[in-house]
Amino acid sequence: MPNLRHHIPRKKRPSIKDVAERSGVSTATVSHVFSGKKHVNEKLARRVRRAATELGYAVDRVASQLRSGRARVIAVLVPDLEDLFLNRFVSCIEARAESAGYEVIVSCSRNDPTAEVSRFRALMAWRPAGIVAIPCRDSFPSELYDELGDTPIVGADRIRPGEVPFDTVTIDNFSSGRKTTEHLIEKGAKSILVVTATIDLFPAQERIRGAEEAVREHSDTTLSVLEIGSEPASGADRICAWLTSNAKPDAIVGLTNVTTLATLAALAQRGLEAPEELLLVGFHDSLWMTARKVPVTTVAQPVDDVARCAWERLTIRMAGETTPSQNIVLSSQLIERASTKRSA
Repeated sequence: MPNLRHHIPRKKRPSIKDVAERSGVSTATVSHVFSGKKHVNEKLARRVRRAATELGYAVDRVASQLRSGRARVIAVLVPDLEDLFLNRFVSCIEARAESAGYEVIVSCSRNDPTAEVSRFRALMAWRPAGIVAIPCRDSFPSELYDELGDTPIVGADRIRPGEVPFDTVTIDNFSSGRKTTEHLIEKGAKSILVVTATIDLFPAQERIRGAEEAVREHSDTTLSVLEIGSEPASGADRICAWLTSNAKPDAIVGLTNVTTLATLAALAQRGLEAPEELLLVGFHDSLWMTARKVPVTTVAQPVDDVARCAWERLTIRMAGETTPSQNIVLSSQLIERASTKRSA
Protein backbone atom coordinates (compact mmCIF):
# COMPACT_ATOMS: atom_id res chain seq x y z
CA MET A 1 0.00 0.00 0.00
CA PRO A 2 1.49 3.36 -1.01
CA ASN A 3 2.62 5.83 1.64
CA LEU A 4 -0.01 8.58 1.30
CA ARG A 5 1.86 11.06 3.49
CA HIS A 6 3.97 12.18 0.55
CA HIS A 7 0.89 12.94 -1.54
CA ILE A 8 -0.87 15.28 0.93
CA PRO A 9 -0.35 18.82 -0.35
CA ARG A 10 0.90 21.33 2.17
CA LYS A 11 -1.32 24.30 2.86
CA LYS A 12 0.20 27.39 1.31
CA ARG A 13 1.09 30.09 3.82
CA PRO A 14 -0.83 33.32 3.09
CA SER A 15 1.34 36.10 1.77
CA ILE A 16 1.26 39.88 1.93
CA LYS A 17 -0.04 39.79 -1.66
CA ASP A 18 -3.02 37.66 -0.54
CA VAL A 19 -3.84 40.17 2.17
CA ALA A 20 -3.59 43.06 -0.30
CA GLU A 21 -5.94 41.33 -2.76
CA ARG A 22 -8.53 40.51 -0.10
CA SER A 23 -8.52 43.99 1.41
CA GLY A 24 -8.37 45.76 -1.97
CA VAL A 25 -5.18 47.70 -1.31
CA SER A 26 -1.58 47.62 -2.50
CA THR A 27 1.08 45.42 -0.93
CA ALA A 28 2.86 48.62 0.13
CA THR A 29 -0.18 49.66 2.15
CA VAL A 30 -0.29 46.28 3.88
CA SER A 31 3.40 46.62 4.67
CA HIS A 32 2.86 50.10 6.14
CA VAL A 33 0.01 48.84 8.34
CA PHE A 34 2.15 46.14 9.92
CA SER A 35 5.49 47.97 9.99
CA GLY A 36 4.15 51.32 11.18
CA LYS A 37 6.69 53.14 9.02
CA LYS A 38 4.01 55.27 7.37
CA HIS A 39 0.61 56.36 8.62
CA VAL A 40 -2.36 54.55 7.14
CA ASN A 41 -5.97 55.72 7.44
CA GLU A 42 -7.46 53.86 10.42
CA LYS A 43 -10.49 52.64 8.48
CA LEU A 44 -8.18 51.22 5.81
CA ALA A 45 -5.85 49.75 8.43
CA ARG A 46 -8.77 47.93 10.09
CA ARG A 47 -9.72 46.46 6.73
CA VAL A 48 -6.19 45.19 6.21
CA ARG A 49 -6.01 43.67 9.70
CA ARG A 50 -9.39 41.99 9.24
CA ALA A 51 -8.25 40.46 5.95
CA ALA A 52 -5.03 39.27 7.58
CA THR A 53 -6.99 37.65 10.41
CA GLU A 54 -9.37 35.91 8.02
CA LEU A 55 -6.46 34.53 6.01
CA GLY A 56 -4.39 33.61 9.03
CA TYR A 57 -1.58 35.88 7.88
CA ALA A 58 1.24 36.74 10.31
CA VAL A 59 4.20 39.02 9.73
CA ASP A 60 7.46 37.13 9.30
CA ARG A 61 9.53 39.06 11.83
CA VAL A 62 12.78 37.30 11.01
CA ALA A 63 12.47 38.07 7.29
CA SER A 64 11.58 41.69 8.06
CA GLN A 65 14.61 41.96 10.29
CA LEU A 66 16.93 40.58 7.64
CA ARG A 67 15.61 43.06 5.08
CA SER A 68 15.76 46.14 7.32
CA GLY A 69 18.83 45.28 9.42
CA ARG A 70 16.87 46.03 12.60
CA ALA A 71 13.66 44.48 13.89
CA ARG A 72 10.61 46.55 14.76
CA VAL A 73 10.98 45.20 18.26
CA ILE A 74 11.44 46.88 21.62
CA ALA A 75 13.40 44.92 24.21
CA VAL A 76 12.60 45.37 27.90
CA LEU A 77 14.96 44.04 30.56
CA VAL A 78 13.86 44.07 34.22
CA PRO A 79 15.18 42.42 37.39
CA ASP A 80 11.88 41.07 38.73
CA LEU A 81 8.43 40.47 37.26
CA GLU A 82 6.73 39.69 40.58
CA ASP A 83 7.36 43.16 41.98
CA LEU A 84 4.17 45.21 41.50
CA PHE A 85 6.05 48.36 40.48
CA LEU A 86 8.11 46.56 37.83
CA ASN A 87 5.13 44.56 36.61
CA ARG A 88 3.13 47.75 36.10
CA PHE A 89 6.12 49.43 34.43
CA VAL A 90 6.45 46.63 31.86
CA SER A 91 2.71 46.72 31.17
CA CYS A 92 2.81 50.47 30.49
CA ILE A 93 5.81 50.16 28.15
CA GLU A 94 4.11 47.30 26.28
CA ALA A 95 0.94 49.32 25.77
CA ARG A 96 2.82 52.34 24.37
CA ALA A 97 5.12 50.28 22.17
CA GLU A 98 2.32 48.17 20.71
CA SER A 99 0.21 51.24 19.95
CA ALA A 100 3.21 52.57 18.00
CA GLY A 101 3.44 49.36 15.97
CA TYR A 102 6.25 47.61 17.82
CA GLU A 103 6.45 44.09 19.14
CA VAL A 104 7.78 43.83 22.70
CA ILE A 105 10.17 41.23 24.10
CA VAL A 106 10.48 41.15 27.89
CA SER A 107 13.26 39.39 29.77
CA CYS A 108 13.77 39.08 33.53
CA SER A 109 17.20 38.75 35.16
CA ARG A 110 15.77 37.62 38.54
CA ASN A 111 18.10 40.06 40.30
CA ASP A 112 21.12 38.05 39.14
CA PRO A 113 23.89 40.19 37.55
CA THR A 114 25.27 37.19 35.65
CA ALA A 115 21.83 36.37 34.25
CA GLU A 116 21.39 40.06 33.42
CA VAL A 117 24.35 39.95 31.03
CA SER A 118 23.08 36.74 29.45
CA ARG A 119 19.53 38.06 29.04
CA PHE A 120 20.82 41.29 27.51
CA ARG A 121 22.82 39.40 24.90
CA ALA A 122 19.81 37.26 24.06
CA LEU A 123 17.72 40.40 23.56
CA MET A 124 20.40 42.00 21.38
CA ALA A 125 20.26 38.94 19.08
CA TRP A 126 16.86 40.25 17.95
CA ARG A 127 18.54 43.50 16.83
CA PRO A 128 15.84 45.57 18.58
CA ALA A 129 14.99 49.09 17.55
CA GLY A 130 15.46 50.16 21.18
CA ILE A 131 15.90 48.91 24.73
CA VAL A 132 14.36 49.91 28.05
CA ALA A 133 16.37 48.54 30.98
CA ILE A 134 15.97 48.46 34.73
CA PRO A 135 19.23 46.94 35.97
CA CYS A 136 19.78 44.69 38.99
CA ARG A 137 21.94 47.29 40.68
CA ASP A 138 22.41 51.05 40.41
CA SER A 139 24.26 50.99 37.09
CA PHE A 140 24.39 49.13 33.79
CA PRO A 141 27.05 46.42 33.20
CA SER A 142 29.92 48.32 31.58
CA GLU A 143 31.07 45.25 29.62
CA LEU A 144 27.87 45.50 27.57
CA TYR A 145 28.43 49.02 26.25
CA ASP A 146 30.38 47.87 23.20
CA GLU A 147 27.75 45.23 22.40
CA LEU A 148 25.04 47.88 22.62
CA GLY A 149 26.53 49.67 19.62
CA ASP A 150 24.19 52.33 18.27
CA THR A 151 21.03 50.72 19.66
CA PRO A 152 19.13 53.36 21.68
CA ILE A 153 18.68 52.52 25.35
CA VAL A 154 16.90 54.21 28.26
CA GLY A 155 17.46 53.22 31.90
CA ALA A 156 14.87 53.52 34.65
CA ASP A 157 14.08 53.15 38.36
CA ARG A 158 17.03 51.51 40.15
CA ILE A 159 19.69 53.17 38.06
CA ARG A 160 21.74 55.99 39.57
CA PRO A 161 21.27 59.19 37.50
CA GLY A 162 24.46 60.34 35.82
CA GLU A 163 26.23 56.99 36.19
CA VAL A 164 25.47 55.86 32.63
CA PRO A 165 25.96 57.55 29.23
CA PHE A 166 22.29 57.36 28.22
CA ASP A 167 18.91 58.77 29.23
CA THR A 168 17.46 57.74 32.59
CA VAL A 169 14.11 58.15 34.29
CA THR A 170 14.05 57.73 38.06
CA ILE A 171 12.15 58.79 41.19
CA ASP A 172 13.34 61.19 43.89
CA ASN A 173 13.54 58.50 46.57
CA PHE A 174 15.49 60.73 48.94
CA SER A 175 12.56 63.14 49.16
CA SER A 176 10.15 60.23 49.55
CA GLY A 177 12.05 58.93 52.56
CA ARG A 178 12.35 62.36 54.11
CA LYS A 179 8.70 63.22 53.49
CA THR A 180 7.50 59.96 55.04
CA THR A 181 9.64 60.38 58.15
CA GLU A 182 8.60 64.00 58.64
CA HIS A 183 4.97 62.90 58.43
CA LEU A 184 5.49 60.34 61.20
CA ILE A 185 7.40 62.81 63.38
CA GLU A 186 4.55 65.29 62.99
CA LYS A 187 2.21 62.53 64.19
CA GLY A 188 4.28 62.16 67.36
CA ALA A 189 6.57 59.24 66.51
CA LYS A 190 9.81 59.25 68.54
CA SER A 191 11.10 55.86 67.40
CA ILE A 192 10.79 54.67 63.79
CA LEU A 193 11.63 51.27 62.28
CA VAL A 194 12.37 51.18 58.54
CA VAL A 195 11.87 47.74 56.99
CA THR A 196 13.67 47.09 53.70
CA ALA A 197 14.17 43.99 51.59
CA THR A 198 17.81 44.94 51.04
CA ILE A 199 20.05 47.94 51.53
CA ASP A 200 22.00 47.14 48.36
CA LEU A 201 19.56 48.85 45.97
CA PHE A 202 19.87 52.53 45.16
CA PRO A 203 16.16 53.42 45.73
CA ALA A 204 16.24 51.84 49.21
CA GLN A 205 19.51 53.60 50.05
CA GLU A 206 18.04 56.95 49.03
CA ARG A 207 14.82 56.43 51.02
CA ILE A 208 16.84 55.53 54.11
CA ARG A 209 19.15 58.52 53.57
CA GLY A 210 16.13 60.82 53.37
CA ALA A 211 14.70 59.31 56.56
CA GLU A 212 18.02 59.70 58.36
CA GLU A 213 18.27 63.36 57.41
CA ALA A 214 14.76 64.05 58.74
CA VAL A 215 15.61 62.30 62.03
CA ARG A 216 18.87 64.26 62.44
CA GLU A 217 16.80 67.42 62.69
CA HIS A 218 14.91 65.98 65.69
CA SER A 219 17.31 64.95 68.47
CA ASP A 220 14.58 63.15 70.41
CA THR A 221 13.77 60.78 67.50
CA THR A 222 15.54 57.52 66.69
CA LEU A 223 15.64 55.49 63.47
CA SER A 224 16.35 51.77 63.07
CA VAL A 225 16.74 49.86 59.79
CA LEU A 226 15.83 46.18 59.42
CA GLU A 227 16.73 44.11 56.33
CA ILE A 228 14.30 41.20 55.81
CA GLY A 229 14.81 39.86 52.27
CA SER A 230 12.24 39.62 49.47
CA GLU A 231 9.98 36.84 50.82
CA PRO A 232 6.97 38.16 52.81
CA ALA A 233 6.62 35.05 55.03
CA SER A 234 10.25 34.82 56.15
CA GLY A 235 10.36 38.61 56.30
CA ALA A 236 7.43 38.63 58.73
CA ASP A 237 9.33 36.20 60.95
CA ARG A 238 12.36 38.51 60.98
CA ILE A 239 10.17 41.47 61.94
CA CYS A 240 8.60 39.45 64.75
CA ALA A 241 12.06 38.50 65.99
CA TRP A 242 13.12 42.15 65.96
CA LEU A 243 10.00 43.19 67.87
CA THR A 244 10.74 40.52 70.46
CA SER A 245 14.30 41.76 70.98
CA ASN A 246 13.60 45.49 70.89
CA ALA A 247 11.17 47.99 72.37
CA LYS A 248 8.06 48.46 70.23
CA PRO A 249 8.62 51.41 67.87
CA ASP A 250 6.14 54.25 67.53
CA ALA A 251 6.04 53.73 63.75
CA ILE A 252 7.09 51.30 61.04
CA VAL A 253 7.82 52.14 57.40
CA GLY A 254 7.77 49.36 54.77
CA LEU A 255 10.05 50.55 51.96
CA THR A 256 8.30 48.39 49.31
CA ASN A 257 4.88 46.80 48.87
CA VAL A 258 6.43 43.43 49.83
CA THR A 259 7.99 44.71 53.05
CA THR A 260 4.72 46.48 53.89
CA LEU A 261 2.87 43.18 53.45
CA ALA A 262 5.45 41.40 55.63
CA THR A 263 5.02 44.10 58.28
CA LEU A 264 1.26 43.66 58.34
CA ALA A 265 1.69 39.89 58.71
CA ALA A 266 4.11 40.41 61.60
CA LEU A 267 1.79 42.86 63.36
CA ALA A 268 -1.07 40.37 63.03
CA GLN A 269 1.11 37.64 64.58
CA ARG A 270 2.00 39.94 67.46
CA GLY A 271 -1.57 41.18 67.92
CA LEU A 272 -0.59 44.79 67.22
CA GLU A 273 -2.99 47.19 65.51
CA ALA A 274 -2.27 50.35 63.54
CA PRO A 275 -2.72 53.16 64.32
CA GLU A 276 -3.68 52.54 67.97
CA GLU A 277 -0.42 50.83 68.99
CA LEU A 278 1.92 52.08 66.28
CA LEU A 279 1.80 54.04 63.03
CA LEU A 280 2.35 52.36 59.66
CA VAL A 281 3.43 53.66 56.23
CA GLY A 282 4.01 51.59 53.08
CA PHE A 283 5.57 52.23 49.68
CA HIS A 284 4.06 51.78 46.22
CA ASP A 285 0.33 52.20 46.61
CA SER A 286 -1.65 49.05 45.78
CA LEU A 287 -5.31 48.09 45.85
CA TRP A 288 -4.81 45.73 48.80
CA MET A 289 -3.56 48.66 50.89
CA THR A 290 -7.00 50.25 50.71
CA ALA A 291 -9.06 47.04 50.77
CA ARG A 292 -8.53 46.70 54.50
CA LYS A 293 -10.35 47.61 57.70
CA VAL A 294 -7.53 50.10 58.33
CA PRO A 295 -6.28 51.46 54.98
CA VAL A 296 -2.50 51.98 54.85
CA THR A 297 -0.86 55.37 54.43
CA THR A 298 1.43 54.96 51.42
CA VAL A 299 3.93 56.64 49.16
CA ALA A 300 2.42 56.42 45.66
CA GLN A 301 5.23 56.13 43.16
CA PRO A 302 4.59 57.59 39.67
CA VAL A 303 5.20 54.33 37.81
CA ASP A 304 2.97 55.29 34.87
CA ASP A 305 4.87 58.56 34.45
CA VAL A 306 8.22 56.75 34.69
CA ALA A 307 7.12 54.45 31.85
CA ARG A 308 5.73 57.36 29.82
CA CYS A 309 8.94 59.39 30.10
CA ALA A 310 11.11 56.34 29.36
CA TRP A 311 9.10 55.63 26.22
CA GLU A 312 9.21 59.27 25.10
CA ARG A 313 13.00 59.39 25.52
CA LEU A 314 13.41 56.10 23.66
CA THR A 315 11.18 57.32 20.83
CA ILE A 316 13.28 60.47 20.50
CA ARG A 317 16.51 58.46 20.40
CA MET A 318 15.13 55.98 17.87
CA ALA A 319 14.25 58.95 15.67
CA GLY A 320 17.95 59.88 15.58
CA GLU A 321 18.24 62.49 18.34
CA THR A 322 21.91 62.76 19.44
CA THR A 323 21.78 65.48 22.12
CA PRO A 324 23.47 64.83 25.51
CA SER A 325 21.73 62.31 27.73
CA GLN A 326 18.98 63.48 30.07
CA ASN A 327 18.33 62.35 33.65
CA ILE A 328 14.65 62.82 34.44
CA VAL A 329 13.75 62.60 38.14
CA LEU A 330 10.08 62.42 39.14
CA SER A 331 8.37 63.01 42.48
CA SER A 332 6.18 60.63 44.46
CA GLN A 333 3.14 61.44 46.60
CA LEU A 334 2.39 60.62 50.22
CA ILE A 335 -1.22 59.50 50.62
CA GLU A 336 -2.39 59.73 54.22
CA ARG A 337 -4.87 57.11 55.37
CA ALA A 338 -6.12 55.62 58.61
CA SER A 339 -2.89 53.77 59.54
CA THR A 340 -1.28 57.07 60.62
CA LYS A 341 -4.40 58.79 61.97
CA ARG A 342 -4.82 58.28 65.70
CA SER A 343 -8.18 59.26 67.16
CA ALA A 344 -8.02 62.36 69.34
